Amino acid sequence: MSIKAIANGAAHLLIKRYAGPFWVRRRWLNKTQWLSSPELQKIQLKLLRRLVCHCYTSVPYYRRLMDERGISVDTIRTLEDIKKFPIINKKKILQAGDSIISTKYPKWALRKGRTGGSTGTPMIVYRNLFSLGTDHAFSRRQWDWAGVGLREKSAWIFQRVVAPPEKKDARLYDYDPIMRELTLSAYHCSVDTVLDYAKRIKERGIKVVVGYPSAVYLMAKTCLNSGFKLDVRVVLSTWEAMTDPMRKTISKAFCCEVFDFYGSGERVVAIHKCERGSYHIVPEYGFTELIPIDGYEKGYYKVVSTGFWNKAMPLIRYDMGDVVAKSDDRCSCGREFPVVKAIIGKEGDVIRTPSGVQLGVTAVVQLLYVVGGANNVLETQLVQDALDHVTVEYVPGAKFSDDDLMGMKKSAAEYFPGDLKLDFKQVGAVQRTPMGKIRPIISQID
Repeated sequence: MSIKAIANGAAHLLIKRYAGPFWVRRRWLNKTQWLSSPELQKIQLKLLRRLVCHCYTSVPYYRRLMDERGISVDTIRTLEDIKKFPIINKKKILQAGDSIISTKYPKWALRKGRTGGSTGTPMIVYRNLFSLGTDHAFSRRQWDWAGVGLREKSAWIFQRVVAPPEKKDARLYDYDPIMRELTLSAYHCSVDTVLDYAKRIKERGIKVVVGYPSAVYLMAKTCLNSGFKLDVRVVLSTWEAMTDPMRKTISKAFCCEVFDFYGSGERVVAIHKCERGSYHIVPEYGFTELIPIDGYEKGYYKVVSTGFWNKAMPLIRYDMGDVVAKSDDRCSCGREFPVVKAIIGKEGDVIRTPSGVQLGVTAVVQLLYVVGGANNVLETQLVQDALDHVTVEYVPGAKFSDDDLMGMKKSAAEYFPGDLKLDFKQVGAVQRTPMGKIRPIISQID
């Protein structure tokens, strides 16, 4: 373990659990999950009206929009009244710039995060510190549903950078004794490394694994092929799509349950899986509309959501760009939360290298933008036409500069595996599927 990991763990513990509303919100969520549908809708309406009031008083973008449309708190009498607001998307937010950020908080006091980039390009999202504890409370309720306690040790294969991908001799893991988290480098996931990851997990007696589906699946498949036995009680995954074959392989390899859930870096929607295996739209987190898609197969809807808790950069009726299969069933768990059959979206191929490294879409995008520091890119698509070559096609925004491009190129040179060449190509628009969605990675190799 490193001093940096200990310091970060102490800071995370303080911010997430003790400097904010975590414990109050956690007790509240333990009660609200058993409320009736009318009671939950009453809570949603109260939170929506509070949000609309906040937006008018401190968010210039929404104040102007509400004045133009004659919207006020008094005109929001039912949840249906949210339709007085237009649906917005990432492009609208980028065009709004700082006008969509609340003036209630000084900029220096905000935490700057990014979306996962599963649609090709991450977006900067500002958050007030008070919202972090609330978000953590919602996340931990998902963990509660999976049977994971607050102090259980866990292993993480996520976007946290432990070492640059090309440094195979570097330390590829770090342990935080404060949060009791073992971080394993997602950027080094290959058949040569994941078996060592599994051994690290076993050595520490860890029974909870959290990570990208693509990374956990590769570890599971490698363990099965090598005959290495790793007993894990629970796998929690998000950010990428979890397919049925992946779920079955992980469950078989680790003799565990798999809880894949859906969240958003924009902090507007959460879809969590309960102990009975149903996907529930979390009503206390935000108000989510499932809107039919013209020309799409019946039963599938796009996700448009309004988040209640991130007051620093509130988003009303935000189009996630993702699709779910709707269900009218009620879950036997007893919660009257809306149910969806399946989560469609966040799907992408994997970038492979001659040395065997495999990088999922979120890992690639995080390196280009978070580590590279590039902003003002509207769309990105990575096209792999050879095992050692990838073309990064990007659509620049109005404020895109040479510095943004240099940031991506520098990150590619420093952090991507040395046997993978990346070329950058500016385009007017990236390719889309027949349904209008962007495939972040297009792999043209077997």
